[in-house]
Amino acid sequence: MSAETRLFYQLCQKCLCRELATFSSLVEYVRTLKLSFDTHRVLAQVFPLLKELHWGFFKELDRSGYTRLWKELVLAHADFANAGDLKRNISISNIFVAMLDIHGYTRFCQESRANLSRLRKLDEFLHDGIKKIARKNSVIANRERGDEIVLVGATATNTLQTALEIINSFSRRSIIKDKAVERNRDDYSIILPDFKITAGIAGGNLSAPLIITESGLLSGFLLNTAARLQSRANELAPRESKILVTKNVYASFLKENKIAKSDLYAKKIVSFLNNGPVVFKGTKIYVYETIFKKAEKYRLSYDKALEALYSSLDQGLWNHKIFVDLLNLITAGCEYAPGFSVQNGRAAENPETITNQSVKQLCAQAAQLFAKDENYVDAVALLGEITARLNQVPAFDPLIRNYAEAVLGRYVLLMEPFEQLLEIEIEKKIDHIFTEKYKIAYRNSKKSLATYEKLKHYALESKALSQKKMIWNSIIQGSKENLVLEIYSGKK
Repeated sequence: MSAETRLFYQLCQKCLCRELATFSSLVEYVRTLKLSFDTHRVLAQVFPLLKELHWGFFKELDRSGYTRLWKELVLAHADFANAGDLKRNISISNIFVAMLDIHGYTRFCQESRANLSRLRKLDEFLHDGIKKIARKNSVIANRERGDEIVLVGATATNTLQTALEIINSFSRRSIIKDKAVERNRDDYSIILPDFKITAGIAGGNLSAPLIITESGLLSGFLLNTAARLQSRANELAPRESKILVTKNVYASFLKENKIAKSDLYAKKIVSFLNNGPVVFKGTKIYVYETIFKKAEKYRLSYDKALEALYSSLDQGLWNHKIFVDLLNLITAGCEYAPGFSVQNGRAAENPETITNQSVKQLCAQAAQLFAKDENYVDAVALLGEITARLNQVPAFDPLIRNYAEAVLGRYVLLMEPFEQLLEIEIEKKIDHIFTEKYKIAYRNSKKSLATYEKLKHYALESKALSQKKMIWNSIIQGSKENLVLEIYSGKK
C-alpha cells in the first residue's frame, strides 16, 4: 500500500469519526504530519466525503456546476481552487430561497398506496428529476418533508426560472408553452397527475440572513419568509399554481435583467403584480405576484387601481378615498375579467344572476350613495352586498376579494357610533325634517323597528341633515387606531 493510500484511509477514518469536520482543519492536520510527498491530490479526494458528512443541504455544491453559489456560500481555501469550507451562521446577501408546496401530494400517495412502483417513480422524480431541473439553472434543490421543495440560487432570475420549470414539469399540459421554460417529465409522465404548485421566493436583502447550521440545515429569516409567502400563495390559490416574491426579489430580477436579459424578461414570459404589504406574525413584507399564465395577464390591466388603493390605505384616507378606490378596483376587476354568470345563492326568494355588469352597476350605486349623497350607512351596506356577491364568484380575483372583505370590515366598525351620532342630529333637526304628524310617528316608531327604519331612511336623505359629512369625518378621526388595515397571512 502506497503512502498516499495510507494517508487517504487515515484521513477518511478521522472524518468518519468526526475528529475532522472542516477542510481547513483537514489541511492543518496534514501539515503537522510533515510528509515528504505532495498531499494535494489526497486532500482533494477526501473533500467530497467531508461535504457528504457535514454540508447537508449543500453537499452537491461544487465550483464548476454552481459558480456563483460557490462564491457566495463557500470560504475557498487559498491553496485549493475547488475546495473550502461552507459559510455558517452568518449573513449571506446575494442568495435567493424558494419554498414550493405540491398540492394533492398526500391524496396521491393515499390513492397509490397499493401501487408501490408508482410511488417509487414519484419519489424518483422528486429526488432526481427536480435536482436535474435545478442544476441546469445553477440552483440547488432539495426535497423537504414529503411535499415541500426548497431551492437556493444565486440570482432571482435563476431561482424563478427553476420554480417555473418545476411547475411546468408537474403539469400534464405546459402552463408556459414557450420553450424558454422547459418541461421535464418525459420519464414520469405516465405516473404523474396534474399537480399544482405554490411557491414563495425571498432574498436579495443584505439585512436578511440565511443561516447554515453545523449539520448543513437551513434556517433564518430568508427561509421563514419564503415559507410564509408560500403559505400566502396557498391562501390565494388553494387549487392553482401561484408564485409570490418579495419586493427585493422583484427589484433584483429587474436589476439582473438590465445587465443581461434572460428569456423570461426579453420574451415577457413573466410579469409582476403588486400584491401590497402582508403581515406575517408581526413582520410586514411587501409582496409581488408573478404572472406567468396567459389566462391571468388581464389582471395587469388594473394594476394602477390596485396601486391607488394601496396608496390611500397607506395614508389612512378612510373619509372618502379608500371607499372610492376600492369600488374603482372592483369595477376594473369586473371590466377586465373574463365574463362570469353565477346564480346568487343568497337570493332564494328573488333569484338573480351575478354578472360582471351587475356588480359594476352596484359599485356605481355605492359610489353615488357615498360620494354624492353622503349616505354612508347605505353605501357601506351596499359594499357588504357587493362583497358577498364577489365571494360567490370563485373565478373572481381572490386578491381583490381579500381587500374588499378587509376594507368592508373596517367600515362596518364605524357604523354603530356613526348612526348613534346621526340619531342625535336627527333629533336636533327633527322639526326641519318631519311635519308634526310624522315627527310623532318617528318617535313612536322606535317601538316598531320596521317603520322606524323607513322613517330613519327618509330622515337620512333630508337636506336638513347638513352635518352628515362632518359627523362622518369626526367618527373616522376618532377611530384612526382601529382603522389601520393590514392584510394578515397565517396565524397572528
